[in-house]
Amino acid sequence: MRDGRNRLWRGAAAAVMLAALAAGPAEAAEAEAVAAARPAAADQSYYLPMRDGVRLALSLWFPEGGAAGPRRPTILIQTRYGRAGVFAYGEAGRYRELVAQGYVVAVVDTRGSTSSFGDRQVELGPEEIADMDELIRRLRAQPWSNGEVFTTGVSYMADTADLATASTERLTGAVIRQSDFDAYLDLFAPGGVANDFMMSQWGGDTLLRDFGKSSDPAAGLDCRARVEDCPKLWPRLQPVDDDPDFTILRQAMADRRHWKPDDYTNAEFRDDPGANGYSMLGSSPASRLAAIARQAVPVQYWASWMDAGTAQGTLARYRSLPGVPMEVWITAHNHSGEHLTDPFFPGESAPSPAFDEQWRAISGFLARVRAGEPVERVIHYYVLGARAWRTTAQWPPGDVTRTSFYFAPGGGLQRTAPASAGQDLYAVDFSASSGQATRWTTQIGAPAAYGDRREADAALLTYTSPPFEADMELVGTPAVRLFVATATADPAFHAYLEDVAPDGRVTYLTEGLFRAVHRKTAEPGAAPYVQAEPVKTFSRADGRPMPPGETVEVAFPTFPIAALLKKGHRLRLSLAGADASAFRRYSQGRPEAWVVSRSPVHPSSLDVDLRPWKAP
Repeated sequence: MRDGRNRLWRGAAAAVMLAALAAGPAEAAEAEAVAAARPAAADQSYYLPMRDGVRLALSLWFPEGGAAGPRRPTILIQTRYGRAGVFAYGEAGRYRELVAQGYVVAVVDTRGSTSSFGDRQVELGPEEIADMDELIRRLRAQPWSNGEVFTTGVSYMADTADLATASTERLTGAVIRQSDFDAYLDLFAPGGVANDFMMSQWGGDTLLRDFGKSSDPAAGLDCRARVEDCPKLWPRLQPVDDDPDFTILRQAMADRRHWKPDDYTNAEFRDDPGANGYSMLGSSPASRLAAIARQAVPVQYWASWMDAGTAQGTLARYRSLPGVPMEVWITAHNHSGEHLTDPFFPGESAPSPAFDEQWRAISGFLARVRAGEPVERVIHYYVLGARAWRTTAQWPPGDVTRTSFYFAPGGGLQRTAPASAGQDLYAVDFSASSGQATRWTTQIGAPAAYGDRREADAALLTYTSPPFEADMELVGTPAVRLFVATATADPAFHAYLEDVAPDGRVTYLTEGLFRAVHRKTAEPGAAPYVQAEPVKTFSRADGRPMPPGETVEVAFPTFPIAALLKKGHRLRLSLAGADASAFRRYSQGRPEAWVVSRSPVHPSSLDVDLRPWKAP
């Protein structure tokens, strides 16, 4: 197939050259650069028809010996970003190492995305999920296959890999990196607060991809409108071997129906369908929990304390599926795992573990599963501020102590419940922001980079503990319990947990977001999976507007965390009513003010899990 690939690219490059030469020398130079950058094509690339006739673009990379060599295990990657780019650049090009180790790597453009045919009314919809069964079955039946099929991927590809672990075709194993286990709660609406930044930026880019356009408006590339633009959109678009002039690819994109970011504007509760008819939870691995449990596919699962809600979702999956073999790694990396984002060490970027070590762990996991060795249920986690790793079989670890810090006069946190009544008043500053490089930007590209938060805290309502008398490990899922009266019926709360050093530096640890209409606490079994307490269903039926001016309880968990709190440092809770960097403004578009109570009857508090620090 190598000659066919060369003809493909020569034909595409020729189309660019002819158009460019007609336009002038500058365009000709650009075309020459495109032709010179011809990618290393797949060994085979073709359309695979599904049960309903929809054709999916599939590329295969074979180990030495090619398809005629010995039977091989398969690594399946399902992407919506363009299969050429995923293989060439995904995981910093490490998929090539899997080929060198003897795996056939199969990358598919999912239904309705980029070069594949079909509509795309929803991400990870029912038809796309059904395609996974067929892909696994078809790959397993190939003459070059030994019957072993693994899935892997980062981000969206991790979501597809996780969903595939529910397949009745039962995978051999999976390596899942930075998945959004519950797309509603872990990414697009954490705590019920709409992440408009992510929905508009990511959703808008995927819409452009799937209609053959460039993300940069200045570039103005449009494969559907101009064939000469098509090769310039590599690696977003990759034609199959039998499509040297992009005719078939352009047909695939011609009339597809596609969801839009605005479809989810009014999907405010977890069970709300968007205007496209689909809920965010329904497109999430969490919605397939029973099937995942039945198949019990061994998985290696990666997440980060600093990557949206990936750690929260990973721990929820672990706790919800006690019978599923699951090796967990929770780092402090960016979304791609190549950059350390520990807020205690803002000048350091080398990941821990190093990227080579991450991939040794991945290769080792695949080898153990292939050898039939049992996969231990274990959580390996990085401790912020310590440059250290810990291991536990349960979350939180069994020897922690749940500790309450009660709001106290003068913005304090104290270990004893209040003996007298008091109140704190706060007028919400809707310009408050967590910054431009946060856990919410890393999935778009910018790694989290939290600096000293002293200035940001000056505009927030803060409560700070006395200095710790010994080094402590904060490890678990904190929870905030407010007794608060609000000015409007629909406020949101943004809670930041921070470390305050003796020199006054304020370091971000984690955060929790919560829209108060979701405040009804439910029994654990009422949620679709094991969630951190206090449990909320986020269902429309449980929605409760706030009664303005009346003191009520609003309790919610933050994202999980592990951090070293050093002797002499203090713990701080900072409360905001908005995060203008990413999240929708609430409070009905009106000014907002809170009255936070701290009394024997209304003891507002912060609950955390602590244990004495033991040096490695």
